[in-house]
Amino acid sequence: MGENRSSNNDKRHKIAEALASEIACGRIKPEHRLVEAQLGGRFGVKRNSVRQVLRDLEQDGFVKIVPNVGATVASLSQKDIEQTYDLLGVIEGLAVRVITPFVTPEQIEKLEGLLIKMESTNIPSQFLDFNVEFHSLISSWSENDRLIKLRESLRRNQMRFGIYSFFSPGQMTASRLDHRRIFDAMKSGKAVEAERLMRAHLLHAKNRLIKYMNKSL
Repeated sequence: MGENRSSNNDKRHKIAEALASEIACGRIKPEHRLVEAQLGGRFGVKRNSVRQVLRDLEQDGFVKIVPNVGATVASLSQKDIEQTYDLLGVIEGLAVRVITPFVTPEQIEKLEGLLIKMESTNIPSQFLDFNVEFHSLISSWSENDRLIKLRESLRRNQMRFGIYSFFSPGQMTASRLDHRRIFDAMKSGKAVEAERLMRAHLLHAKNRLIKYMNKSL
C-alpha cells in the first residue's frame, strides 16, 4: 500500500515537472487550457492524478484553476517578477550577511558540493534544484524563523519564474559565476561583500529574466 502511494507520488511529480518545463520554455503558452482527459491520456494516468498535478502546479504559480471552468496556464506579470526578486534580494542578502561570520567548515563543504553540481549540469530543471538548495541552506542557517518563513513564501512564488530564467541564453553560466563569488566571499568571512554579491545576483537574475520573457512570451 505504502509502495503504491510512493510510486503514484513519484509519477505525479514527474508529470508536474514535465508540464512545468514545457510552460517555462514556452511550448505551452499562457492562457492555454489544460484538459484533464487529454493529459491523462498523454501521461497514462487517471484524471484524479491529473487533477492533483494541476493543483500542485497551481500552488507553484504555473496554473490557474477556475471552478466549473477548468485549468489554464497562468499569466506572468513583470510587476510580480520585480517585486518578488527585489524582496528576495533584501532577505537573502541579510541571511548571508548574518551567517558568514559563523559559517562552519561543514557548511562550506556542503555549499561547495552544490556548486560543483551546478557547474556540472546543463539541464535547467536540475540546475534549478541545486540552485534552490544552495539558497535554502543559506537562509535556514540564519536561524531567523521570520526571515525563513517570509523567504519560503517568496520562493514558492519565484519557482514559477525560476525555471524560466534558466532557459534564458547565458543565464546558467552567469548564475554559476555569481554563486561562486558569493561562496568565495562567505569562505573568506567577508559578510558585507557576500550580502552585496547576493543582492547583485538576484538583481541580475531579475533583469535577465524580464528581458527573456519580453522576447519569448
